Amino acid sequence: MSSPEEDPLSPGLYERLVDRLLEKRLGDLESASVKVDRVSVDSAELPFLLSRYLEKRLLSALRTLSGESPDNLRIAFANRILALMAASSGESPPELFSPAAMLVSVPPVSSGGFSVLEPPLTGLSESTLLTGAPDDPSLASELDKEIRSADRIDILMSFIKWSGLRILRSALLDATDRGTVPVRVLTTTYLGATEIACLDFLSSLPGAEVRISFDEHRTRLHAKAWLFERKSGFSTAYVGSSNISNPALTSGLEWNLKVTEEDQPGVLEKIRGTFETYWNEASTFVPYSSDRKADVQEILARSRNRDDSSDSLPFDIRPYPFQQEILDRLEVEREVNGSFRNLVVSATGTGKTVIAAFDFRRFREKRPDATFLFVAHRKEILEQSLKHFRHILEDRNFGELWVAGSRPVHVRHVFASIQSLDRAELDRISPERFDYVVIDEIHHGMAPTYRRLLETLKPRILLGLTATPERSDGLDVRRYFNDRTAAEIRLGEAIDRNLLCPFHYFGITDEVDYRNLRWERGQYDRRELEKVLTGNDLRNRSVLRALREYCPDLSGVRGIGFCVGVRHAEEMSDLFNRAGIPSIALSADSSREVRDAVSARISSGELTFVFVVDLYNEGIDIPAVDTVLFLRPTESLTIFLQQLGRGLRQRWGKTHLTVLDFVGHMHEKFDFSSRLSALSGQPAYRIQKEIEEGFPHLPAGCVIQLERVARAHVLENIRKALSFRRHGWLEKVRDMTADLNRPPHLREFFRAYHPPLSVLYRKEGKVFRGWKRFLVEAGVFPDFADPNEATLTRGIGRMLHLSAGRYPDLLMAMAGDDAVEELEGRFPERQFLMAHYALWDETPEKMGLERISETVQRLRKNPVLCDELEEMLELAKDLALFPVLGISRTEDVPLDVHGTYTRNEILAAAGLFGFDRRVDVREGVRFVPEAKLDLLFVTLDKSEKEYSPSTMYEDYALSDRLFHWQSQSTTGEHSPTGQRYIHHRETGHRMFLFLRKKKKTANHPFQVSEPYVFAGPVFYRSHQGSRPMNVIWELAYPLPAHLFRESARLGVRM
Repeated sequence: MSSPEEDPLSPGLYERLVDRLLEKRLGDLESASVKVDRVSVDSAELPFLLSRYLEKRLLSALRTLSGESPDNLRIAFANRILALMAASSGESPPELFSPAAMLVSVPPVSSGGFSVLEPPLTGLSESTLLTGAPDDPSLASELDKEIRSADRIDILMSFIKWSGLRILRSALLDATDRGTVPVRVLTTTYLGATEIACLDFLSSLPGAEVRISFDEHRTRLHAKAWLFERKSGFSTAYVGSSNISNPALTSGLEWNLKVTEEDQPGVLEKIRGTFETYWNEASTFVPYSSDRKADVQEILARSRNRDDSSDSLPFDIRPYPFQQEILDRLEVEREVNGSFRNLVVSATGTGKTVIAAFDFRRFREKRPDATFLFVAHRKEILEQSLKHFRHILEDRNFGELWVAGSRPVHVRHVFASIQSLDRAELDRISPERFDYVVIDEIHHGMAPTYRRLLETLKPRILLGLTATPERSDGLDVRRYFNDRTAAEIRLGEAIDRNLLCPFHYFGITDEVDYRNLRWERGQYDRRELEKVLTGNDLRNRSVLRALREYCPDLSGVRGIGFCVGVRHAEEMSDLFNRAGIPSIALSADSSREVRDAVSARISSGELTFVFVVDLYNEGIDIPAVDTVLFLRPTESLTIFLQQLGRGLRQRWGKTHLTVLDFVGHMHEKFDFSSRLSALSGQPAYRIQKEIEEGFPHLPAGCVIQLERVARAHVLENIRKALSFRRHGWLEKVRDMTADLNRPPHLREFFRAYHPPLSVLYRKEGKVFRGWKRFLVEAGVFPDFADPNEATLTRGIGRMLHLSAGRYPDLLMAMAGDDAVEELEGRFPERQFLMAHYALWDETPEKMGLERISETVQRLRKNPVLCDELEEMLELAKDLALFPVLGISRTEDVPLDVHGTYTRNEILAAAGLFGFDRRVDVREGVRFVPEAKLDLLFVTLDKSEKEYSPSTMYEDYALSDRLFHWQSQSTTGEHSPTGQRYIHHRETGHRMFLFLRKKKKTANHPFQVSEPYVFAGPVFYRSHQGSRPMNVIWELAYPLPAHLFRESARLGVRM
């Protein structure tokens, strides 16, 4: 009989290390012209792969040992392996005894003596699946034993019924009566299924806490899990289909997987970390207590009745992480860039007004007497906004309405309709009357009434809110906001937060060939486009065929089709009506009465489709819409997203939006990458790979599928765009130079076109070329001969991470003309060292410098590159995602909390890079004994693989104040290093945490290492395990929202 190593290799997928025997078999296949795929193994994953490889072979070897005393042979064999392992580490080997014995219990001491612990029948060391099969123990009986033997119990349940909880009541009472077994429960109000009696009982247990997620649209939590922590190290968990109800625990056809820490430590650690992260997600799970009972009962009743008419607000008054990201961006705009006219762009229904309320709350904390004006065009919006502001400001008397006959008395905090602020009223208001002004739906700002308002008032802060900055008439409201968007809520974030419904996007093959149509000013010639789409019977029939294929039951469909012109819309409406699908055509010429009537008819189901031209891009919402047809190529990404947004509003019973986008042969300048990037949330440079892999990374509940020919069209378009790219960017810089009558600054060019850095900075062999060289190539800047161009270009190209703080200020001053002596008086020597290594990547001594300040003179011998450095630093301020806290209390280590630094800059700041030396630090930790300082370097994605379960759950944020960190594998809890971590407060040692997402900066032309964000000092809170230690650090300052989202690997999607 042949061994598995000798069996023929079947065609298919493998994850198998290549050993000598396998290599020989692969060689035979390749000799027979069979293509075999091998990939190199990521070093971060190699230990896990090797251990699995050895485990199978060890088990086989131990089973095959035979003789008079096979068990003695097996133990001797194991002891030889243990001795070999100990010899490699220099430690004394453990030794197994014969005959083999197993420890099963060390009973705890109780008031009556020793307690008896009865283990579950399924044991504590082997994972198993419980399916309710005849030989399986019942789930209820196993949970009973697990509860009674646990040291901590964590429960995650979508709903809890008393019929199930009472079965476990006795075990829970016995466990918590010991007084040392904490119980934590996470549950939801989904469908109103949870019973209030269960919440009352669980919260009454000694040491128990209950937190609830309020789900009133579509559930965010279907999971059912139990985690039983044991100090012995034999923790267990159950994950499966059983809620806490009588049928689920006793007689239902439920599948539940039991996971043990002994044989699946990685999976159990993910369960543990995920629960811990959920538990600390305060914006999702709210503590339950008796004083909230009435509110919870009301929400449960509303959920049972599926009543979504209430606009109740959450208990806790804090922004969601995605809202905090917007607030952080606004702070950067004002504090770093000095811009106080700020535009926030976000789809309707994503909480723009709430963001404005939080922003004003922050403003009023600094200016308690601040005056305020909120402007909208409808009374309902004003009333709802006033309610939100009162709740968030915790002031039920805040604000007065000025609408429909109501006039304010005090005129300090006013919610006014635009109709109330006519010319006469504006003439009576001082331009400086209001400190803070919000204009909702600011896309109306091009209308005369809004323009008068914008041009009359002179507030300290102007905040514009809109879903539609680009209007169908071509005007752009950004002109009132420094021609830019300050912050934008991305589509994926809104879907992940359950603010918008998910989409199912299908790219449908379109027979129309658009490649030879005239392309002017970033779009197709409209007349030519209408000509190829109107009267095209073959294409029209394919639209109907695709609709019926993807939406076979049209009885419940409510849809919008976007057309190129009035004739096209009417033609599509006639086609659908003839096919028995009630439809109508609308355009911008249709009256308001007709539009409102159509909205009602669509919602009621009287109409199935409305076909529109330059309409429903903005300001009109029909939450019932669940299908969108893109019947023409939409060149503008903004308009595409505006049109898509018409169908993304939440509504009871609406699980997703169906999107049919008809994809033909597009012009080479048509941009698919940006569109698919916006839909998927992945950067544009990754889109080709996402298409090829079937879009594995999407917002929650979303789907993107491209038909075979449509997929080929898209990939061909993307590849052609890449070949066209550099020539196109050179044309853009020439055009901008002509408009400005001078070459643009780097920041100006980025604001106008958002080019990838790889266009402007590139490496040709060993030569580095940057922005100024790009301008020379475009013919808009004279050639230059700075002596250190290549070295400085490489250094400047790595500085996009810098935004604000003392260190960027030094770099800016170095590039200027301030006297060197003055700079020496303003900035510490270590910051000069940081700048030197960032620019030159060499010790000052080796460069022939006699003092560190001479690096300034060396830099200034390159005047063109000095200008480029200044421009790069200005751009970096523009791109900053969160503010830097200038509150570092560690002058010996001159780093700003939430500043971003390369590893070299950090090591220079810590004194490890000096005038004549540099210390090579490759590991993830560095102890600086003379400074009593530990530098903890964390790379969140340790493996270069897209998904690596063996390495991705070692370091992650539990909340914005707690971080789970895994030490080096050799660090034991009783070692000097482990003891320093645990007792650093008492000994005066400092722990500094630095975070980055990946090892390499994605798509950077110089292939540089990704910089770290200085998360600030951290303090020991707790730990589990040894070699490695899993430490929970408490941060001195909360993580910025963007960084928290990047590092919260296990929590609710942020």
